[in-house]
Amino acid sequence: MNNRNLITALAFAALITVAVTTAGCATNTSPSPTPTPIPSQETVIGNNTTFSSAAGFNITYPKTLKIDSTTNASVQVRVYVYLATNNTLDSVVVAEQDLDASVTLSDFANYMVTQVNNYPNYKLISNASTTLGGKPAYTIVFNATVPVQMGTAASTVQETPLKLMQTFVVNNHKGYVVTYKASPSDYNTYQAQAQQIMNSFALT
Repeated sequence: MNNRNLITALAFAALITVAVTTAGCATNTSPSPTPTPIPSQETVIGNNTTFSSAAGFNITYPKTLKIDSTTNASVQVRVYVYLATNNTLDSVVVAEQDLDASVTLSDFANYMVTQVNNYPNYKLISNASTTLGGKPAYTIVFNATVPVQMGTAASTVQETPLKLMQTFVVNNHKGYVVTYKASPSDYNTYQAQAQQIMNSFALT
């Protein structure tokens, strides 16, 4: 995965890498062998590309857009879809995490919301029960200042103001976080396209 991406502690990544243990929400922490790579493929039909991941989802976007993806099972972010041609900040991101069978959408969403509350300058704009991929989901929109890795070196991490829309959904013992993230000045510019891409998310 390209290190220009927002790799460090954005909500959809950082909170997933932390053991999810609150409100009955727990990941399996027992030792395991080296993870089997998670395959994916891209299929172009007409003007669109569908990214299909063995992690249990598809997402469709205009074929003119660039993406980064990984088959590394230890990395929770599956794909970045870049909305701008001149930066990697404005994007739609899909992350997933294995969950215990007892974890509900409410557990998962509550834990995620608790984590983003910790970001500097966090301000909730809206929250609502929704659907995603035909399943009950929960969406929040918020502003926050988050650490963003701008280059390959750790020293390139910068505290960056962002506006984010995150939708949480649980299916087959996996928690998914589908995020639209952008600089506040770009958010409205790409929102319609980002929402269309997020709405294409399908569970498989």
